[in-house]
Order: sequence, then structure tokens, then C-alpha cells
Amino acid sequence: MLFSFTLLALLANMTTAFPFMKRDIQWSFDLYPSSQCDSDGDLHSGAGSTGCRADLNSMAAAYRLNAIAPGCQVEFFDNTMCEQSGTSDVVFDLSTGAESCQVPSLARRYGSYQVTCNEGHELKM
Repeated sequence: MLFSFTLLALLANMTTAFPFMKRDIQWSFDLYPSSQCDSDGDLHSGAGSTGCRADLNSMAAAYRLNAIAPGCQVEFFDNTMCEQSGTSDVVFDLSTGAESCQVPSLARRYGSYQVTCNEGHELKM
């Protein structure tokens, strides 16, 4: 009985310590202050749609996509209000090469992002 409880507590702690073990992660990417993606990235991940997110540590010069579920897309904006006129990039598939370092066109920087997911899709990595 004590062994079962200890094992259950250990498994519960592992999903907190290793968040990518959770099944509900649908998208994940890193934002970088330099266009070479050579410094530590600022990890953003989650499940489902987000609405506008402008809580970035700083304006990002590049991103690297780690994972995205079918039916999800990430929009990066060069402003802090997710205004459509400032859309820099839209990513919806790892096959586009987005897992490599991506830099916005026209010397823009990323100031906010928005994730939109259709319901009922599982993560593909």
C-alpha cells in the first residue's frame, strides 16, 4: 500500500518536473533575442488556443519551433498587440523547416504571438 502511494506520488511529480511528458502540450517554441538563435531561448508552450500573448521578456529576433499539433498554428507579430497588420510569420507545420532558426522578414522583430488550435488534435513531434 505504501509502495503504491509512493509510486503514484513519484509519477505525479515527474509530470511537473518534465512538462513535455504531459499529453496536453500541443505546441512549443523558443524565442531568441539574437537572429542566430545562439543564446538561451525563452520557452513558450501550451495546449489549445491562447489569444494574444505579449508577455515576452523582450522583442525577439528569431524563433525555433519545437512541436506543433495538427490543427494548430502560431502567428508571430512585430507589435505587442497581435494586430493583423503586423503579422510577421504564421507557422502550422514542422515540415516547413520551422524547427531550424527562423528570422522575420524585413528586419522585423517579434513582439507578440497568438496560437489557434482546432479541438481534438494530438501532438506530433
